[in-house]
Amino acid sequence: MEKQKSDKTLTSSPKSSLNADAKEMGKINNTGTTCKANVDDLAKELHCQLCHDWFNKPVMLHCSHNFCKLCIEKAWKTNQKAVCPECFAPCPGRNYIPNLVLERLMLRIKDMPLLQGQPLCQEHGENLKLFSKQEGKLACFQCKDVRHSQEFLQINEAVHVYSRKLAISQAQVEASLKELQKLKGVQEEEICAHKDITAFLGSLEKGIEVLAPRHFISGQLSLGKFKGPIQYMTWKEMRSILTPDISLITLDPRTAHPNLVISEDQTSVWHGDIKQMIPDNPERFDSSVAVLGSEGFTSGKWYWEVEVAKKTKWTVGVVRESINRKGCCPLTPMDGFWLLRLRNQVELKALDVPSFSMVLKCKLNRVGIYLDYDGGQVSFYNAEELCHIYTFSSTFTEKIFPYFCPCLNDSGDNLEPLSIIHPMT
Repeated sequence: MEKQKSDKTLTSSPKSSLNADAKEMGKINNTGTTCKANVDDLAKELHCQLCHDWFNKPVMLHCSHNFCKLCIEKAWKTNQKAVCPECFAPCPGRNYIPNLVLERLMLRIKDMPLLQGQPLCQEHGENLKLFSKQEGKLACFQCKDVRHSQEFLQINEAVHVYSRKLAISQAQVEASLKELQKLKGVQEEEICAHKDITAFLGSLEKGIEVLAPRHFISGQLSLGKFKGPIQYMTWKEMRSILTPDISLITLDPRTAHPNLVISEDQTSVWHGDIKQMIPDNPERFDSSVAVLGSEGFTSGKWYWEVEVAKKTKWTVGVVRESINRKGCCPLTPMDGFWLLRLRNQVELKALDVPSFSMVLKCKLNRVGIYLDYDGGQVSFYNAEELCHIYTFSSTFTEKIFPYFCPCLNDSGDNLEPLSIIHPMT
């Protein structure tokens, strides 16, 4: 009798004990005294080691390890070996025993209140324990089996990776915020400075109101119009009683291009069809059909006029002594050229940077050129109309020479010479 009672106890104790444990666990959960961490640990023991999810129709192998029925059959089919995936013990005949006790225990633990509310995969209905990097959302292990091309992370790994990214982004945002705060401070300082200016302008306006009305000179005055050969302009109107003060400029044949012809008095130059056999000295132009004045200037104010009537194109002005006279080079102030040129009879251009272009509305017969060496000014005028054309502003550091280019004669269309006007001409 005692033996039968003992055998009955041994036979029923595992199942009874598990049921009792489950009931007791349920009671403890209902009273709220069980630590959730312990429940989670117990729940992990009721997960298949192959699919990492709750057991589904668990079976027990000869080695006592448990797996889902479909999981073990799939493993044996894939590996073609009937062994335990956990301890690799052989499974003769691929036999297993349905573990109904474990299945009932799993169902009771799974339904416990502390395990409720966990998110499930909407596609497969399983717990979300992975993170899909490609989709950027949580996934289950079946999602991983289906989407082989995607990269999955354990949730704790994903938290670590994206926490680092978040920290980097946060640092960048904080740096941007600091820069914006710095700019805000600068802007506030400028606004304060402007309000000081406002008070000053207000007081200035009050002061102007009490002053007697006066005529003020505009700040837009052209340097060339009001700082030029004023003496000569006055002489033009009073030439009958005044002696002119105009510069005596002559041409330097040593600098002339071989195709240029210079008059005997060295005041006129034009382009000839025949290239002259003359020495190619360093001073001579070999590409630009140009010639320089015989004397350069290192100080003072100078003015001369050039007759350009009947010509279709020409270039006149001043250059510095060190310009490149061999081959072609840019004709700009940076390269030592301050020039005014005419093309197609009416297209006038000052070769500044940027250049200044205009179309002549009236005939330009004579060009006046004014050089203020110390003031860094080169101005051009319509000498007959006493009209300002253009002014260069620069700084001169070496000797400056007058520059004359009659251009090609174009088969006689531009044959007229450039002629320097002398005081008694």
